[in-house]
Amino acid sequence: MIIKKLKLYNFGVYAGINTFSFEGKKPIVLIGGMNGRGKTTFLEAVLLALYGSNSYAFYESGKSTYGQYLRSFVNLESNDKKCSVELEFEINNGIKERYTVKREWDAIAKRTKEQIHVLKDDAYNEFLTDNWPMIIENILPCALSSFFFFDGEKIAELAVDNTNTQLKKSIRSMLGISVLDVLSNDIVRNFRRVDKKGENNQSAEELEKLKAEKVHAIEDLTELDTQIEELDRGIKEEINELEKLRQLYTKKGGNAVGKRQEIVQQRSALMAELTEKNNKLYELCATELPLFLVKDLIVDIKLQATDEHADLIMKQAISQLDSLYLDFVKEYKGDPKSSSAFMHYMKKQINSEKAAPIYGLSDQALFQINNLVEETLKNVSDDAKEIVGLKAKLEKQIAELDSYLSLDINDNTLHDIRKRTEKTEQAIFDDQVKRDELVQQRGVANYRVMLSTSAFSNYVESYLSTAELRDRIDRLSKYSHMALKVLEKFTIELQKRKTDILAETITTCYKKLSNKSNLIQKIEMDSETLDLQYLSEDGIAVSKDSLSAGEKQLMVIAILWALAICSKKKLPVIIDTPLSRLDVYHRMALIKTYFPNAGEQTIILSTDSEIDAACYQLMKENIGDEYTLRYDDKTKSTTIEKGYLVGEKT
Repeated sequence: MIIKKLKLYNFGVYAGINTFSFEGKKPIVLIGGMNGRGKTTFLEAVLLALYGSNSYAFYESGKSTYGQYLRSFVNLESNDKKCSVELEFEINNGIKERYTVKREWDAIAKRTKEQIHVLKDDAYNEFLTDNWPMIIENILPCALSSFFFFDGEKIAELAVDNTNTQLKKSIRSMLGISVLDVLSNDIVRNFRRVDKKGENNQSAEELEKLKAEKVHAIEDLTELDTQIEELDRGIKEEINELEKLRQLYTKKGGNAVGKRQEIVQQRSALMAELTEKNNKLYELCATELPLFLVKDLIVDIKLQATDEHADLIMKQAISQLDSLYLDFVKEYKGDPKSSSAFMHYMKKQINSEKAAPIYGLSDQALFQINNLVEETLKNVSDDAKEIVGLKAKLEKQIAELDSYLSLDINDNTLHDIRKRTEKTEQAIFDDQVKRDELVQQRGVANYRVMLSTSAFSNYVESYLSTAELRDRIDRLSKYSHMALKVLEKFTIELQKRKTDILAETITTCYKKLSNKSNLIQKIEMDSETLDLQYLSEDGIAVSKDSLSAGEKQLMVIAILWALAICSKKKLPVIIDTPLSRLDVYHRMALIKTYFPNAGEQTIILSTDSEIDAACYQLMKENIGDEYTLRYDDKTKSTTIEKGYLVGEKT
């Protein structure tokens, strides 16, 4: 995957239209700008274009809704309050394919909603537009994006974080463990919700205590209010869960399944049309089309036959000269001798210049060969070219439909999501019905409070339902704990199979970057906790505290590099402020070793203090494209220029 173009319109600090075009043949793209000029905004624009509401930048932004997140990017100085981001990238899996993703929105209405358009090879594609979350997951899964697109400042903070929570989360995502974490969290959340309901039910002792009290109705009313509030919270959670499931269904290709039959029918129609064009081409091949191979010879025959025909006509005319000549002499009484000599000379000249005929075609045959050259061969050639062109278009359309039909859609996963969706919808319906019932019961309870009557029968019914609910909760608790234990064991076994390869790759990457080659000779990873252990040449553990801040940052970059390698994805790498906290030697290691080899394309967003003139010269042979982010204090906005830090002091 190679990013070819990023077009921003009134996006964040970028005013108007700003287009980054990457056409260089070398791996590094260098974008320079001082702090606050839009380097981080560039990174967020790429993530937003690819993932939309699934971007990790959105989750880290602290915005409560995706609409608020979109509005935060609309340039404050823009007149139309409109904003868009357009990303064009190329994938080469044997066949080059070019994708363009455009998202646009505005800050005019109170509610912000984006529009997305996806083009493939410069043509709008409705299927890709409707199913983009699923398509991009096949190209670059969202869980892996932080391995390839990251902020150097945050990496620097992560390097001194002893917990390494974020790294472990990334590692688990690459190993495929995060799916099990989601399942485990769902089990725990469901168990807690059910257990909480059981905690609020009355006991037998309370039932006996309250049956003789006149304030029983007041307690019942309070209990009903609590249950209504609890149901409201539960319904809200279930609605959020339902929305996530619907998004997941779309992401996994659910919408594509519904269109599969339609696509199959379209393909059948195109195949029938292709067969028809083949038959027409066969018919042409069975008639005059093969003669087009010898068209030059036929033209020569036509010219020769035309000359022979003209000669024949001339001979026929000469044969009439004697008779005409005698008539001429009689009528004008001229000198027959002088005229006769001229006639003799003329016949001699005409007969001496004529060669013997080769083809001797008749008038009908000459007409047919003229028609063949002037009209028939041209028409049959044009028809054949038109049919071949139509065939090529049909074959391209069929190939595109075949690519859609070959999408990796897991029917079992979709079936599971549909079942979970139906279950959640039913739960919402049941809770809403239950809430309506509780509201009605509250009205009755309130009436009973006013009448100060006994609600003993209601509490008996409540007690019986509580006993049944408690039994159900006990069973759910038992099986939930069993499921969690199974998941825990399975997770550990899965991690054991993959952590050794990852640790070996991290060791290799770190040795390429670090100057203390004798300090750390091997890196091992605990298959259960995912904790990293650094070993010296003698196999002795090296304390993390013995590493400098810069070496710790190099270690994190080595881990990210290894994760990217182990993911086996040929993808671009975008690094924002990559050289913070690094000394000169470690900067040189990144510049010479990491940047040219991080990915097929490495986009570096840097200040002049990170990539200065000396560093730039070392990198220059690997730099394909350069841009400078130019900030205008008057308009409070950024525009771009070709070249690295043009006009800036470096």
